[in-house]
Amino acid sequence: MTRIADRRRFLYGSGVVLTAGLAGCLTDEGSDEQDHDDGISDDTEDGPEAVGSDGLVYAFAPDRICILDPADGELVDEITDEFDDESWADPQITSDFERIFIVEESLDQVHVINTETRTHETAIDVGPGVNHIYHPVDDEIWVHADTEGAFYVIDIDALEVSEIVESGLEEEGHGKLLYHEEMGDIGYATNVNDPGIPVIDLGAYERTEFIEFGEVGGTHYKAYSPENGLAYVEYISETVVVDPTTEDIVDEFDFTGGMFLSPEGDRLAIVDGEVYLVDVSDQESDVLGSLAIDGSPSTVRFGPTGETAFVANADSDEIAIIDVEELEEIGRLDAGEITGRNRMAVSGGDYFITPADADDSVAIVDMTTQTVDLVDVGTSVEAIQYVGDSGVGYSGKLR
Repeated sequence: MTRIADRRRFLYGSGVVLTAGLAGCLTDEGSDEQDHDDGISDDTEDGPEAVGSDGLVYAFAPDRICILDPADGELVDEITDEFDDESWADPQITSDFERIFIVEESLDQVHVINTETRTHETAIDVGPGVNHIYHPVDDEIWVHADTEGAFYVIDIDALEVSEIVESGLEEEGHGKLLYHEEMGDIGYATNVNDPGIPVIDLGAYERTEFIEFGEVGGTHYKAYSPENGLAYVEYISETVVVDPTTEDIVDEFDFTGGMFLSPEGDRLAIVDGEVYLVDVSDQESDVLGSLAIDGSPSTVRFGPTGETAFVANADSDEIAIIDVEELEEIGRLDAGEITGRNRMAVSGGDYFITPADADDSVAIVDMTTQTVDLVDVGTSVEAIQYVGDSGVGYSGKLR
């Protein structure tokens, strides 16, 4: 199919608890084993003993991995394993929550963390320019190598690269993967160098088609709504809405950016200077409105029931709270200082978690009580992963 796309406020609250006096991640000696069973036990002859990580948060710093208990707002463990100036990005937990795969950008590797034993298992060499990582099927991890415009497929059991899938048309370019369990064995890639989306056969490990949006430009952010079966793809300066079953473009929005789906899958937040809210419960994809957020919004995560949303801001130390139905800001929470051009955040359980790297801390927001624990980890944090059901993100549930 070839289609050329046509172009067409404040109640403040702050409940902050600062967990201080911790110069770094706690070791075995400092953890509260009686209440949480958090300490790493001595290794047995068969290897490290399983202590589990359900409901905990892994915070990746250049020289260590800190493990936090969000319920108590404290550090409970660390993994060092001689880490030194690592450049972490884009962690991906497996569907059984027993492993975290995370990109190490500077060495073009994917590291494997065992959440049952809280140990570092191995590092796997992948292609150059590695960046984003995905888990489209239960026994595989897909990681994109931007320099080659290809996905390296890691076999989870063997912990080695088993396939390389060419995705980008020019064999290069920054790319992402869109998939959902309802799509079966078919996924869709984006690439900043390609004016459309390659169709990827996940079982055959090959690009089979290309859905063209135009003659120039590229694609980047993406989302899929299981409620209406439509895909939403950033193309240059607009969002293209695609019906994957017919490969037709069915709508376009004149805004685009990071995309975040609500827990029920009926609302899609798109961040483009403002936070735009789209009804994705049916085929109409009505734009419900937009909300300007002071401080430059960068990441949106919906609360557990979808009635509220929490917004991390690139130019502000505060987290904005949005009433989704009314599309208005209803509160703010102090989440510590940051550096850099954006502020990432994840959700898990009842928590919204974001680094406060300028404070060498991690902010844990209880989305139900709307209070904050600012946990001192003694170092800057580059990436975060919650162990458990982390709800929705760019494209849907975990699968």
